Amino acid sequence: MGFFSSIFKGKIKTGSAFNHNYGPESLHQLLIKAKIRGGSQTANLSKQDLKKIEKIITKHAKYLPPGGKFSGYTKYRMKMEAYRLYKKGEITYEDLKDFKRIIKAL
Repeated sequence: MGFFSSIFKGKIKTGSAFNHNYGPESLHQLLIKAKIRGGSQTANLSKQDLKKIEKIITKHAKYLPPGGKFSGYTKYRMKMEAYRLYKKGEITYEDLKDFKRIIKAL
């Protein structure tokens, strides 16, 4: 079990139960927790990078049914959005690898 899996696995609610900014189990708080506890694994992620991955996850989580899981295809689409950010030069290759690890852990 990886570091990101221990933080994200089963904790992100979907659909109408999706909590974006408020509460201890919101997506925003979980990303901050990952940044703080990650040490050297997440040292390269800035606040702007966290906002970008949060935007990608939010886009997909709010359209799932409540209690739904992220399918393999949905995770693939999120990874492709992260890759597009990399190709545009908005994130670095190391950020892309971290984004992929976070998405895989969902």
